[in-house]
Amino acid sequence: MGDQYLWASFLKGDPQAYENMYSQYYQNLYSYGVRKTNHPDLVRDCIQDLFVHLWTNRANLRQTDNVKYYLLASLRNFLVKASMQNDKRQGVSLDADMPFTMDFDPEMILLLKEKEGQRSKMIVEALEQLTDRQKEAIYLRYFEELSYDEVAELMNISVKGAYKLVYRALEVLKLALNMPKNDILLLLMACRLDFFTSLKHFLNQH
Repeated sequence: MGDQYLWASFLKGDPQAYENMYSQYYQNLYSYGVRKTNHPDLVRDCIQDLFVHLWTNRANLRQTDNVKYYLLASLRNFLVKASMQNDKRQGVSLDADMPFTMDFDPEMILLLKEKEGQRSKMIVEALEQLTDRQKEAIYLRYFEELSYDEVAELMNISVKGAYKLVYRALEVLKLALNMPKNDILLLLMACRLDFFTSLKHFLNQH
């Protein structure tokens, strides 16, 4: 079922489309959320709240060309609102200066090593040499496969700024890995497949 058809069916009140959308994008939402704020329980709660909100307000929603981007942007808004409410009580915060982590849960690292250890280890270690904003731009562009326009909107920067962040990040990775750009892009694509396969396994166990 294509994204636009899935979304259109959901807007019409199809419960199966709603469940399919939740299952299809939960991994992406959880992965992005825990990199924006290191509070997994808060992320899970916000994902649940987001989908309740979507179902309750589906009559007022519009068609979208990119369901994943729409959900990621919506989750970010829910995280911001939740962090503002919980900031004083729990010390949770979410803002543009908050570190964006590319760290993996220890169990996730083990799964990655078991699958394609050396390849994933190389890129993960190289990514740690990037600035937080560069990490986020690379993650959104190559792990979530968003367009530069979508990366810019989600990071609240200009499209030119998004291009610049990704370009500089790739230059750092070229030096760290001693590889040409095309090989790095292939490595990022391969690591993405390893990561989301392992993430699915990890979430199924928790």
